[in-house]
Amino acid sequence: MAKKRVSPVPPVRKRRTAEEARAAILDAAEKRLVATGPAAIRLQQVAMDVGVSHPTVLHHFGSREALIEAVVARALDSLQTGLVASVRAAPTRPDQIASLFDSVFDALVTGGHGRAYLWLALSGYAPTVEELRVRSVAEALHEVLKARSKGKKRASSFDDTYFTVLLPALALLSLSVVAPPSAQSDRDPRGPRRFRMWLARLLHRHIEEA
Repeated sequence: MAKKRVSPVPPVRKRRTAEEARAAILDAAEKRLVATGPAAIRLQQVAMDVGVSHPTVLHHFGSREALIEAVVARALDSLQTGLVASVRAAPTRPDQIASLFDSVFDALVTGGHGRAYLWLALSGYAPTVEELRVRSVAEALHEVLKARSKGKKRASSFDDTYFTVLLPALALLSLSVVAPPSAQSDRDPRGPRRFRMWLARLLHRHIEEA
């Protein structure tokens, strides 16, 4: 007597709240961003990774570009929180500033967020400078500088502080795209690590003179 064939039981989809579904979609898209870059992300593939339907992804994000924008925004929000805390700790040496630059550069490169940000710009979406989360970091630094400049005749303007933060932000964003992640040698005069150290000394000197 032939054995009765048992059909495999389909996996039970986990019921998620809207917030949990959105976070899971962002996580899956970020993994694909790291592995393949922004141009290779497809909503159908992300939906399969998460175990939801394609319309569900569209419901939460509307388009592939909007999904990638949300992935980048979440990463920049997290990076901003850490930077503000580090700036409020008032780094006083060039090597401490260089360490901050290293963390920003590594986040932009390793996560692919730098490439994704510029890919969005080339795809027709026009990101603004404010979307780099520069202002809150500049505000934190300005508070530190104001506290240090008490008693001085002339304190630095906020514009000066803002541009002091904007310069490395734009430089590190560009480096995350044009500089290979492996070019980290301290001995390579053209390497991004050497440039970040030079930029840290330059900003440290500027801040000390403020």
